[in-house]
Amino acid sequence: MGTYSIENSKDSILRPNSEFERRIILQYYLDNDVKINEIERDILNECSVSEHESIGIIGCLLDDKSLLNSLRLVIGANNRSNFKLSTLSNSLLDSETLKKAVSYYFEENKYDSFNRNEQIIRREFNIVY
Repeated sequence: MGTYSIENSKDSILRPNSEFERRIILQYYLDNDVKINEIERDILNECSVSEHESIGIIGCLLDDKSLLNSLRLVIGANNRSNFKLSTLSNSLLDSETLKKAVSYYFEENKYDSFNRNEQIIRREFNIVY
């Protein structure tokens, strides 16, 4: 694979047991400061992944202020093996949005009320926070 593309590798990004391929593509985007398009944004929002580094990279690539993305960024910020990921995640984190996210996902709503992605990210956030 000469050129890495989330859009052209949708199956690899979304397939549950394609961690290696997904990780290579996501890391390429992070390392090269590639900006995602709307199609790639939709693919990443659909991606159900429990690997912390991938969750964090997805949070950085999405770079939005959603409550769920705040949890992704905390997971990325706590990564000890990828300096760029932890640094970028920290810089993108917004403390007010994070407070709202913690309240929403851990105080106001029950685990069963969340979709699969929210459940995975909430569970993984619990491990690092």
